[in-house]
Amino acid sequence: MGEVIVITSGKGGVGKTTTSVNLAAALAYSKKKILLVDIDPQANATSGLNFDPDTDSTRTLYEVLIGDRTFEEVTLDTEIADLKLVPSHINLVGAEIEMLSIENRENVFKNALQKVIDKYEYIIIDCSP
Repeated sequence: MGEVIVITSGKGGVGKTTTSVNLAAALAYSKKKILLVDIDPQANATSGLNFDPDTDSTRTLYEVLIGDRTFEEVTLDTEIADLKLVPSHINLVGAEIEMLSIENRENVFKNALQKVIDKYEYIIIDCSP
């Protein structure tokens, strides 16, 4: 089972995204299988890995949270061989409202992540403040 590393802080501008992207890249260059999950609606980890969040806004974490897609369906290959990305999008801001009618909504992310956790040695989650 993969290790989950969550980069979080209550304050913005402290280097969460920089830490997430650099840690993910360093581990991938060390031949570890890595999944970086960008859970920040600003999508800076997504753009930091050379993806435009608006290019395909239907394959993001938002669709996973509202139940339209799975982690496998939204996971992107990056320029680094062993590094995969689940991108974010500004639509993620509205996910909390849209999830109000979903049963057991508090566990949607956890349950979706459990389905892919064995595929990676490390899953790094870049959080919003």
